[in-house]
Amino acid sequence: MAHRRLVALAVLLLATTASTWAVASPNGLGSEANEGCLCHTPDASTRVSVNGLPDAFESNTTYNLTLTISSPIEPSANNSQGGFRWVVDEGQLSAVNNSTVQELDGGWTHTYEGSFLRTWEVQWTSPTDNTTAANFVIHGNAVNGNNAPTDDAWATLELVVPGQAYEGDLTPDEGIDGVSQTDRMLLVVGLVLIAGLLWAVARP
Repeated sequence: MAHRRLVALAVLLLATTASTWAVASPNGLGSEANEGCLCHTPDASTRVSVNGLPDAFESNTTYNLTLTISSPIEPSANNSQGGFRWVVDEGQLSAVNNSTVQELDGGWTHTYEGSFLRTWEVQWTSPTDNTTAANFVIHGNAVNGNNAPTDDAWATLELVVPGQAYEGDLTPDEGIDGVSQTDRMLLVVGLVLIAGLLWAVARP
Protein backbone atom coordinates (compact mmCIF):
# COMPACT_ATOMS: atom_id res chain seq x y z
CA MET A 1 0.00 0.00 0.00
CA ALA A 2 2.85 2.34 0.82
CA HIS A 3 4.35 1.54 -2.58
CA ARG A 4 1.10 2.53 -4.30
CA ARG A 5 1.04 5.78 -2.39
CA LEU A 6 4.63 6.52 -3.37
CA VAL A 7 3.87 5.83 -7.04
CA ALA A 8 0.80 8.10 -6.95
CA LEU A 9 2.81 10.89 -5.38
CA ALA A 10 5.53 10.50 -8.00
CA VAL A 11 2.95 10.68 -10.81
CA LEU A 12 1.37 13.82 -9.35
CA LEU A 13 4.76 15.44 -8.84
CA LEU A 14 5.81 14.64 -12.39
CA ALA A 15 2.54 15.96 -13.81
CA THR A 16 2.83 19.17 -11.82
CA THR A 17 6.44 19.68 -12.81
CA ALA A 18 5.73 18.95 -16.47
CA SER A 19 2.83 21.38 -16.45
CA THR A 20 5.03 24.10 -15.01
CA TRP A 21 7.76 23.44 -17.55
CA ALA A 22 5.25 23.52 -20.39
CA VAL A 23 3.18 26.54 -19.46
CA ALA A 24 4.95 28.83 -16.99
CA SER A 25 7.62 30.46 -19.12
CA PRO A 26 8.93 34.02 -19.24
CA ASN A 27 10.35 33.11 -22.67
CA GLY A 28 6.93 32.71 -24.29
CA LEU A 29 4.01 30.29 -24.52
CA GLY A 30 3.62 27.74 -27.30
CA SER A 31 0.70 25.59 -28.39
CA GLU A 32 0.54 23.95 -24.94
CA ALA A 33 -1.09 27.21 -23.76
CA ASN A 34 -3.79 27.30 -26.45
CA GLU A 35 -6.34 26.46 -23.75
CA GLY A 36 -5.00 28.90 -21.18
CA CYS A 37 -2.25 29.30 -18.60
CA LEU A 38 -3.36 26.17 -16.77
CA CYS A 39 -0.60 26.15 -14.16
CA HIS A 40 -1.80 29.56 -12.96
CA THR A 41 -5.12 30.54 -11.40
CA PRO A 42 -7.92 32.04 -13.52
CA ASP A 43 -9.15 35.26 -11.92
CA ALA A 44 -11.97 37.57 -12.99
CA SER A 45 -10.07 40.57 -11.61
CA THR A 46 -7.54 40.19 -14.42
CA ARG A 47 -8.76 41.72 -17.68
CA VAL A 48 -7.49 41.23 -21.22
CA SER A 49 -8.29 43.95 -23.76
CA VAL A 50 -7.36 44.76 -27.36
CA ASN A 51 -7.54 48.22 -28.90
CA GLY A 52 -7.48 48.83 -32.64
CA LEU A 53 -9.73 46.08 -33.98
CA PRO A 54 -12.48 47.31 -36.34
CA ASP A 55 -16.16 46.49 -35.91
CA ALA A 56 -15.94 44.90 -39.39
CA PHE A 57 -12.69 44.47 -41.29
CA GLU A 58 -11.89 45.53 -44.82
CA SER A 59 -10.16 43.05 -47.12
CA ASN A 60 -6.36 42.81 -46.94
CA THR A 61 -5.99 45.71 -44.53
CA THR A 62 -3.39 46.07 -41.76
CA TYR A 63 -4.58 47.18 -38.32
CA ASN A 64 -2.34 48.30 -35.47
CA LEU A 65 -3.41 46.55 -32.26
CA THR A 66 -2.51 47.05 -28.61
CA LEU A 67 -2.94 44.16 -26.17
CA THR A 68 -3.23 45.12 -22.50
CA ILE A 69 -3.49 43.02 -19.34
CA SER A 70 -5.00 44.84 -16.37
CA SER A 71 -4.83 43.30 -12.91
CA PRO A 72 -4.66 44.30 -9.24
CA ILE A 73 -1.69 41.95 -8.86
CA GLU A 74 1.38 44.05 -8.20
CA PRO A 75 4.56 42.90 -9.95
CA SER A 76 7.86 42.95 -8.12
CA ALA A 77 10.53 45.35 -9.35
CA ASN A 78 12.85 44.13 -12.11
CA ASN A 79 10.91 40.87 -12.57
CA SER A 80 8.41 39.48 -15.03
CA GLN A 81 5.02 41.21 -15.03
CA GLY A 82 2.93 39.24 -17.52
CA GLY A 83 2.62 37.21 -20.66
CA PHE A 84 0.15 36.09 -23.28
CA ARG A 85 -0.79 33.52 -25.91
CA TRP A 86 -2.66 34.89 -28.96
CA VAL A 87 -4.16 32.79 -31.75
CA VAL A 88 -6.32 33.91 -34.68
CA ASP A 89 -7.80 31.72 -37.43
CA GLU A 90 -8.06 34.32 -40.22
CA GLY A 91 -5.58 36.89 -41.44
CA GLN A 92 -2.04 37.24 -40.18
CA LEU A 93 -0.51 38.71 -37.03
CA SER A 94 2.93 40.27 -37.17
CA ALA A 95 5.33 41.94 -34.77
CA VAL A 96 5.74 45.67 -34.33
CA ASN A 97 8.71 45.08 -32.03
CA ASN A 98 10.47 41.73 -32.38
CA SER A 99 12.15 42.17 -29.01
CA THR A 100 8.85 41.98 -27.10
CA VAL A 101 6.63 39.63 -29.14
CA GLN A 102 7.33 36.50 -31.17
CA GLU A 103 5.60 33.86 -33.27
CA LEU A 104 5.59 30.39 -31.71
CA ASP A 105 3.73 27.20 -32.66
CA GLY A 106 1.25 28.91 -34.94
CA GLY A 107 0.40 31.73 -32.52
CA TRP A 108 1.96 34.80 -30.93
CA THR A 109 3.39 35.32 -27.47
CA HIS A 110 5.77 37.44 -25.43
CA THR A 111 9.54 37.21 -25.48
CA TYR A 112 11.71 37.27 -22.38
CA GLU A 113 12.04 41.04 -22.69
CA GLY A 114 8.31 41.25 -23.32
CA SER A 115 7.56 39.40 -20.06
CA PHE A 116 8.53 42.59 -18.21
CA LEU A 117 5.49 44.32 -19.75
CA ARG A 118 1.71 44.13 -19.55
CA THR A 119 1.13 45.95 -22.85
CA TRP A 120 2.23 44.74 -26.28
CA GLU A 121 1.77 45.99 -29.84
CA VAL A 122 1.14 43.81 -32.89
CA GLN A 123 -0.27 44.23 -36.38
CA TRP A 124 -3.06 42.19 -37.90
CA THR A 125 -3.52 41.97 -41.66
CA SER A 126 -7.06 40.92 -42.50
CA PRO A 127 -7.83 38.15 -44.99
CA THR A 128 -8.58 38.95 -48.62
CA ASP A 129 -12.06 37.42 -48.26
CA ASN A 130 -14.32 39.79 -46.33
CA THR A 131 -17.21 37.29 -46.26
CA THR A 132 -15.43 35.44 -43.44
CA ALA A 133 -15.02 36.23 -39.73
CA ALA A 134 -11.80 36.17 -37.70
CA ASN A 135 -11.83 34.41 -34.32
CA PHE A 136 -9.33 35.82 -31.82
CA VAL A 137 -8.44 33.88 -28.65
CA ILE A 138 -6.08 35.62 -26.23
CA HIS A 139 -4.93 34.24 -22.87
CA GLY A 140 -3.29 36.89 -20.71
CA ASN A 141 -1.44 36.28 -17.46
CA ALA A 142 -0.58 38.84 -14.78
CA VAL A 143 2.36 37.65 -12.68
CA ASN A 144 3.96 38.91 -9.50
CA GLY A 145 7.52 38.09 -10.46
CA ASN A 146 8.24 35.41 -7.85
CA ASN A 147 9.21 32.89 -10.59
CA ALA A 148 6.41 30.54 -9.49
CA PRO A 149 2.75 30.10 -10.51
CA THR A 150 1.53 31.11 -7.04
CA ASP A 151 -0.51 34.30 -6.64
CA ASP A 152 -0.59 34.96 -10.40
CA ALA A 153 -3.85 35.29 -12.32
CA TRP A 154 -4.85 34.77 -15.95
CA ALA A 155 -7.91 35.54 -18.03
CA THR A 156 -9.14 34.89 -21.57
CA LEU A 157 -10.55 37.19 -24.22
CA GLU A 158 -12.41 35.69 -27.19
CA LEU A 159 -13.51 37.97 -30.03
CA VAL A 160 -15.17 37.49 -33.40
CA VAL A 161 -14.47 40.24 -35.94
CA PRO A 162 -16.53 39.92 -39.13
CA GLY A 163 -15.62 40.99 -42.61
CA GLN A 164 -17.76 43.72 -44.10
CA ALA A 165 -19.69 41.16 -46.17
CA TYR A 166 -19.98 38.51 -43.43
CA GLU A 167 -23.49 37.29 -42.57
CA GLY A 168 -22.88 34.49 -40.05
CA ASP A 169 -22.84 34.10 -36.26
CA LEU A 170 -20.78 36.55 -34.21
CA THR A 171 -20.95 34.78 -30.83
CA PRO A 172 -17.55 33.40 -29.72
CA ASP A 173 -19.08 30.29 -28.11
CA GLU A 174 -16.03 28.21 -28.88
CA GLY A 175 -12.35 28.89 -29.16
CA ILE A 176 -10.32 28.19 -32.26
CA ASP A 177 -9.58 24.72 -30.96
CA GLY A 178 -13.32 24.02 -30.52
CA VAL A 179 -13.15 24.20 -26.73
CA SER A 180 -15.28 26.80 -24.99
CA GLN A 181 -14.04 28.83 -22.03
CA THR A 182 -16.51 26.98 -19.79
CA ASP A 183 -15.11 23.65 -20.95
CA ARG A 184 -11.60 24.84 -20.18
CA MET A 185 -12.62 25.67 -16.63
CA LEU A 186 -14.29 22.27 -16.27
CA LEU A 187 -11.06 20.67 -17.49
CA VAL A 188 -9.08 22.39 -14.74
CA VAL A 189 -11.62 21.35 -12.11
CA GLY A 190 -11.57 17.79 -13.46
CA LEU A 191 -7.78 17.62 -13.21
CA VAL A 192 -7.96 18.74 -9.60
CA LEU A 193 -10.60 16.09 -8.83
CA ILE A 194 -8.54 13.37 -10.52
CA ALA A 195 -5.54 14.35 -8.43
CA GLY A 196 -7.69 14.11 -5.31
CA LEU A 197 -8.99 10.67 -6.28
CA LEU A 198 -5.47 9.41 -6.93
CA TRP A 199 -4.46 10.62 -3.50
CA ALA A 200 -7.45 8.96 -1.86
CA VAL A 201 -6.84 5.63 -3.62
CA ALA A 202 -3.16 5.68 -2.73
CA ARG A 203 -3.78 6.17 0.97
CA PRO A 204 -3.32 3.06 3.13
